[in-house]
Amino acid sequence: MTALRAMSLGLATGGALAQVDNPVSSGTVTVLAEDLAPTAASARPDTPNTMMATVIPEERRRLMRQSLAWSSLSLRERINLMTYKVEAQPDLTWDDVISSMRHRANKINLKFVGAHLIHKEIEAITGKPTPKVAIYHFCDALVARDLLDYSLEAAALLPCRIAVVEDSRQRIWLAMFDGDIGWLDGATVPGRLPDSLQEAISGLRRGLEEIIQAGASGAL
Repeated sequence: MTALRAMSLGLATGGALAQVDNPVSSGTVTVLAEDLAPTAASARPDTPNTMMATVIPEERRRLMRQSLAWSSLSLRERINLMTYKVEAQPDLTWDDVISSMRHRANKINLKFVGAHLIHKEIEAITGKPTPKVAIYHFCDALVARDLLDYSLEAAALLPCRIAVVEDSRQRIWLAMFDGDIGWLDGATVPGRLPDSLQEAISGLRRGLEEIIQAGASGAL
């Protein structure tokens, strides 16, 4: 948790400081340091449901490398740091896990909006068996709308995804990107989410965690 807090604060502060004397090109528009530096006035877009200025890929990579340079974690360890995961009970089948997930999602009013059975696609292409991996999508449309009004870029994170994977020992795992924003409490972060939206997002994460726990235990 300490590492995640430091990483995020580094991205927030180091990224802004790195902009000085180094403008970012956004299409035909040049975004200057003062445009990207967080201020009280720019903490929330004046108009809901609007995109911010685009940061070009080269600059994004440079800022990410600079902000993460302090860490000795490997890339795999960093990905692990951002992942919430639970191993399913060994007596459960793949179908048991998926059935429990979908039943729990329905129970807590999170809509199932689709699945991508990646292993089926791989097998169709290669003609060879592969460990199972699938992505299941769930959504709360009203929370999504409020979040997009705050940051339209968040559309890239929707709908909410839970991965179900089979490891090399044929054990089943459930995993998601850990969008827990609770660690921001007490931190000095420009543009803090409105309390109502923060609670809604936290509630959505709790719902996804409940779906994962249900799938891992076989509970209905």
